Amino acid sequence: MPLYIGAIDDDKSILYTLEAMASTEGWRMLTTSEPEECLDWVRLDEVDILLVDYHMPVMNGLHVIRKARELSSKLVLIALTVEDGGELASKLTLAGADDFISKPIRLADFTARIRLHEKIFSHREQLNWEERKKGVSKDTMRKVLEKLKDFQAPADCDEIAAACGLAYVTAHRYLEYLSDRGLISRSAGVQDGRPGRPKTYYSIISPSGAVGEKK
Repeated sequence: MPLYIGAIDDDKSILYTLEAMASTEGWRMLTTSEPEECLDWVRLDEVDILLVDYHMPVMNGLHVIRKARELSSKLVLIALTVEDGGELASKLTLAGADDFISKPIRLADFTARIRLHEKIFSHREQLNWEERKKGVSKDTMRKVLEKLKDFQAPADCDEIAAACGLAYVTAHRYLEYLSDRGLISRSAGVQDGRPGRPKTYYSIISPSGAVGEKK
């Protein structure tokens, strides 16, 4: 299973560097400078490891780490900082961070730490039996979420199954599972205004909690 890494930093050049480093190892990397987008990745279970810049203007790294840890106990959280010292390490640990990487970021240090924490995440993942008991594949779950984001309005199971290349029954199982977890919205509507039995439509819940409506 590919490793999914997220990174938030207000310095775009740092994000470009992290993307380049991750690509050399074949790791998937999502980057942003927006705290709410970053936290939405965590809420939707889109990343395995999250890199968080300690110094940011809108919401500092300590707050992002604390909020991310509240959303996920298995996520690996790594702070990016130019500072060092026991006091800072204590603050980061109390907020929920697993480790930190000093800036400027060096490729050898970055890859070594990510490989270590990939093993830690895998161990935490094995302890989370919910998805395994329900027969849910994380890769397929992420694919459904990714495709669902492409729809401009709530979509029905047929549309989502076609977009994902899944059988209807498989797509329906994943959509219902994601809805039960509160990761997507489920609503009833009439297709194209035609009379008949209402269909069920699904949509991504935005960070603010708003969802689209099927007309």
